[in-house]
Amino acid sequence: MRPPDCDSLLAPFDSHRRSWNHICENHFHKRIPSMPIVNIQLIEGRSDAQKEALIEKVTEACVASIDCTPESVRILLSDVSTQHFGVAGESVTKRRAAKETSGA
Repeated sequence: MRPPDCDSLLAPFDSHRRSWNHICENHFHKRIPSMPIVNIQLIEGRSDAQKEALIEKVTEACVASIDCTPESVRILLSDVSTQHFGVAGESVTKRRAAKETSGA
């Protein structure tokens, strides 16, 4: 049996009911592998080579752990400035400046 929401979704498409039933069945009753999307935020300063290595390793981890294909993995890297990244109530910029001032 289809979930009740299928009928309401398909009502406007009665003339195409056969094709929409097929789509509905695929989406609600068969396991369709999802496309993993991984968002990673990094403090700015990593090289392109480091980012490429990260993308490769995260893709491998997704494939190994959730049984997806490498082609289905999407990875978004975002560089965040040190002024826009906070730790323990202070920006990384401020923390680094304090560390340099203290000589540590």
